[in-house]
Amino acid sequence: MLNLKNISIATLLFGFSAGQALADTRYDYAKVVRVDPVYQYSTVKQPIQQCYPVERTVRYNNDHRQRTNSTIAGAVIGGVIGNVIGDNRRSTVTGAIIGGAIGNSVQGPQYSTRVTQHCETVYEPAKKVRKIKGYNVKYRYQGAAYETFMHSRPGNTVKVKVKVSPVRH
Repeated sequence: MLNLKNISIATLLFGFSAGQALADTRYDYAKVVRVDPVYQYSTVKQPIQQCYPVERTVRYNNDHRQRTNSTIAGAVIGGVIGNVIGDNRRSTVTGAIIGGAIGNSVQGPQYSTRVTQHCETVYEPAKKVRKIKGYNVKYRYQGAAYETFMHSRPGNTVKVKVKVSPVRH
């Protein structure tokens, strides 16, 4: 049966052995002998905005007042012409009606051509892009050769962790 005394002794012994393991670990520097970049390839599509002029025809109607004014002006002019030609009331009324109709049709729908800028996003053909992913690093420590992968380029030395422990038989 475990009691508090046994648990305390076990915790103390474990803490002491862990402390010993940490005490036997130190850091040193190893000489870098070779660095080779490791590349990663990816396909990239670059967006480009292309703009060009576009000619557009727009239909619009004049407002009601302009159309009314044109009809009235056409009727007056037509009435005057009808009166001059026929020299009677009937010719004057007929000329006014024809002139009003002509004045009304002149102010019908209007068309306008405008040039506007039209833009769209297009993608240039895909390109392969080469990017450095990291470095394969070869280094020597106390005469032995080692190799590792690093994300950043090392200098002339790399920091190494050295742990000393006894060999048990």
